[in-house]
Amino acid sequence: MVLNDEMGLNLLKKKIYERTGVDCSKYKDNYLKRRIDLRMKAIGIGTSYNEYYRFLEKNHDEYKSLLDGITINVTEFFRDADTFDAFKNMVIPQLLSEKVKRNSKILRIWSAACSIGEEPYTIGIVLHEKLGPGLNNLLASIHATDIDGKALSAAKAGIYDAEALKKISKPKVSKYFDVVDGSDKYRIKDKVKNLVRFQQHDLISGKKFSHFDIIFCRNVLIYFGRELQHTLFLDFYDALNDGGYLIIGKTETMTGEAKDKFTCVNTRERIYKKDSKNPGIS
Repeated sequence: MVLNDEMGLNLLKKKIYERTGVDCSKYKDNYLKRRIDLRMKAIGIGTSYNEYYRFLEKNHDEYKSLLDGITINVTEFFRDADTFDAFKNMVIPQLLSEKVKRNSKILRIWSAACSIGEEPYTIGIVLHEKLGPGLNNLLASIHATDIDGKALSAAKAGIYDAEALKKISKPKVSKYFDVVDGSDKYRIKDKVKNLVRFQQHDLISGKKFSHFDIIFCRNVLIYFGRELQHTLFLDFYDALNDGGYLIIGKTETMTGEAKDKFTCVNTRERIYKKDSKNPGIS
């Protein structure tokens, strides 16, 4: 019998769900296998999912390490700088122009799967750069969520090493970060930090959100199967106000029923708009 097979993987998925409530069947198998294989290698298990299953049965603490590996996100400040340029120079002006017409001063942004905080803090920096003192005239907030509690703890601390700030110019580093005394680390300043509220949340099974003007969910959907992508795009549609914007990763593509419910306003940067006048919207 070949032990490292589909049956063994499905057994692991079932056991992980029973123990943690995380439904791994929603992830693409190739991605899931890579993450599990890394954990098996780290603890000295060969290529047998059955052997890893037995290890999990005797070592329940391993579930947390495994989930940390499955949900890990690659992140950095100003990742895909062109996307943030489009956010700054196209999305914000258009959105705020509409808000002026409606006499609305509320701006709500959701950074989904925010990892250790670089994306929501980048969003905050861009808001300050674009709006300056005018930001004080808005009730602006950034709701940042992730499934990984450890990552959220790091995000809330807002402390990063110099390497994490490599894409930020020195003047902006001085403007938005303080040097942590006695170290080579930097802490995000309160004027940015106070814009962000962090919450642990599972995109797959967590509560549904609403009333956002902009949603960032970048470089996350590629790890999920096509059916779950369809579902999440519709969830984002429901979470947005009319005229709101969804920004996804450059390698990701709008799929399913949602394609008829959004208008692509920037193909290169994968920026979509929920438009109540779109004939595809019911």
